[in-house]
Amino acid sequence: MRKKIFFLFVFFLVIIAFLLILRKVEHLHQEKLISSMTEVVAGEIRKGESLYLALVREGIPKDKIILLEKALKPVFDVRKSQIGDRYELERDLEGHFKNFKYYTTISPIDFYLVEEDEHGKLVAKKERLPVEKKIARVEGKIETSLYEAMIAIGQKPSLTMDFADIFDWEIDFLTEPRPGDRFRLVWEEYWQDEKKLADGRIFAAQYINRHKTHTAIYFEDPEGHRGYFTEEGKSLRKQFLRSPLSYRRISSYFSYRRFHPILKVYRPHPGIDYAAPIGTPVRSIGDGRVVYKGRKGGFGRFVKIKHKRGYYTTYGHLRRYARGIRVGARVYQGQVIGYVGSSGLSTGPHLDFRIIKDGRYINFLRLKLPPVKSVKKEHLEEFNRIKEARLTQLESISSN
Repeated sequence: MRKKIFFLFVFFLVIIAFLLILRKVEHLHQEKLISSMTEVVAGEIRKGESLYLALVREGIPKDKIILLEKALKPVFDVRKSQIGDRYELERDLEGHFKNFKYYTTISPIDFYLVEEDEHGKLVAKKERLPVEKKIARVEGKIETSLYEAMIAIGQKPSLTMDFADIFDWEIDFLTEPRPGDRFRLVWEEYWQDEKKLADGRIFAAQYINRHKTHTAIYFEDPEGHRGYFTEEGKSLRKQFLRSPLSYRRISSYFSYRRFHPILKVYRPHPGIDYAAPIGTPVRSIGDGRVVYKGRKGGFGRFVKIKHKRGYYTTYGHLRRYARGIRVGARVYQGQVIGYVGSSGLSTGPHLDFRIIKDGRYINFLRLKLPPVKSVKKEHLEEFNRIKEARLTQLESISSN
């Protein structure tokens, strides 16, 4: 009898132990399930916000935001965040960080990923979405402007700007286009799941005006030098841009005897006045270094830049200067250096632009723009092979 009771006791102990183990396993499974579950805080940068302010609005602790921004710094300057940039912060249900993704409006196919390394330190890297690349082709005809012609055939403003930038040294698209001018281009598109994400690089482009055809072929040599070239392999990029800003009209031309509207006397005006709305960005027409920044008599707020080959350019009547513009600062072609204003002796908002060569003022509108490097001789054979393929693509547009 005692033996039977003992076995029953042992049996119940085994059952209880089994139930306890089963409960423990279930608890661990639930913990694992909960730890594998995550939540995503997603949103976008609003007007007047920085990434920091956007994440504060989402309720992310400030010390965590500072660590995120510090991690991003080597690959992305958070000060350049723009309205519409998107972010996704993933964390588990207990609030522990998983990862952070940041998508910019500049490149819809690239994003920045922040994760913890094996030491628990936040590390950022640039990633690219898996995309399918497709070749696109289009042609159009100018009725009023290049912008309106591109929009009329269903293309985005960004593609228009890329096209115009290619010929920035050849064509002033504000003054030169005429009704009947034609254009065509071949470029790359990025697609995902049958949805177009973005336009990629333009591979070839043509603009035909006044019976002259401007052709641009994109080429990158084995040494990593890349750019747009003519059919002969000459670079389309010149030392200077065709204009320092987007302007409405030229209000005063280069002259050795111009009647000054304020001083009421005839005096030389060895420059070009570009009439434009207050606040219009003013660009440096070439690479160089700032040698003067400040007020300068009748020029008001004034910037002078030194370029290669003995050239200097000056920019007067500015409303304000761009960030980072100071004496000694290095500037690059197309970089914004200031904004149109009416400071100094000025009857209205405009830019007084002048160019100096070897100590003498010259007429910028008559200047033959100095070119930069062309395709090297040892790479001409490869360039010609690519050129023929691109020209065939361009010609096929008209035959479709």
